[in-house]
Amino acid sequence: MAADKSARAFGRPKRRRFASECKLAIVAEYEQLTEPGARGTLLRREGLVHSHLIE
Repeated sequence: MAADKSARAFGRPKRRRFASECKLAIVAEYEQLTEPGARGTLLRREGLVHSHLIE
């Protein structure tokens, strides 16, 4: 019975997937931001961390 449980049953969130167009739009917007804190705000809004952009 334990094998039937999905990862969500254990409290893990479902992994998000982004379309290529969405990824490019986020990176383009990130690169255009120059004000202090603006990039962090974008990352929080999208639910990402800096290391996600590097990958």
